Amino acid sequence: MFHNAQLRPTLSGNQLTLLVGDPDPEADNGLHLIRNSELLSDHGHLMHLYAIRWPQMDAVFHLHPTPTGKRGFTEALPSMPPGVYHLYADVVFLNGFPDTATGALTIPPGMSSAPVSGDDAGAAPPAISTSQLGPVYKLPDGYTMTWDRPATLTANTGYDLTFHLLDPNGKPATDMQPYLGMPGHAAFVKTDGSAFAHTHPDGSAAMPAVMLANESAGGSMPEMPGMSSVEMGSMPSEPIFSTVAFPYGFPSPGRYRIFIQMKHGATIGNGVVETGVFDAVVE
Repeated sequence: MFHNAQLRPTLSGNQLTLLVGDPDPEADNGLHLIRNSELLSDHGHLMHLYAIRWPQMDAVFHLHPTPTGKRGFTEALPSMPPGVYHLYADVVFLNGFPDTATGALTIPPGMSSAPVSGDDAGAAPPAISTSQLGPVYKLPDGYTMTWDRPATLTANTGYDLTFHLLDPNGKPATDMQPYLGMPGHAAFVKTDGSAFAHTHPDGSAAMPAVMLANESAGGSMPEMPGMSSVEMGSMPSEPIFSTVAFPYGFPSPGRYRIFIQMKHGATIGNGVVETGVFDAVVE
């Protein structure tokens, strides 16, 4: 039976160190460590790390630790509310196979006061025990993200889940930018911790896997999957990325929290990554 890779986090001040490995009862500490040379870059990073405070899911961070030496990753963590975080680290192996390594990390009070920066992003939604988030999510800078939520959601059913980013006047945002090479990124997380999926508008397949498959078939990949050449050449003068849809099927009934990330800003490369948060009850 397949087992996903595991994370071994250590924290010194606000400096996070991560080791990634496969469960192996014969290895030291029961973990066969994965070399960084065994991994491929996906959307510009060897690792995409989601850290979600548990069990209330009232803090989420999308981080990008950098490789250090032959094995392991590091990240100078931004200001994070104290508590226990579930960690989900997406990596892609040389053969195109993606994996999500999992672990847990305890953040102490007053660890850091640094803001999120670069490609990293975060949000602080209401706790799941106190609020059932609806299809409209107000963002800190006056923008709003909305979800065309279906009247009912059924497990094991394919959906094209559509989200919109609106400016402070309630109009489709016109200053959109690609975020990590995509119009948007999404994470679907079941509140009991049994399901996690980091997806994109073109599906959940990792970009390196698609590129390898396409190369073997004699084809080529566009520079930025999920965007047409017309879209890439016309931003940010028209609201071409203010609406984004993610194909997804919820694997089982229950409650899910959805994190949607889109980027906007007047200056290319220096925009704001917005994180909209929504709740879903799946029958």
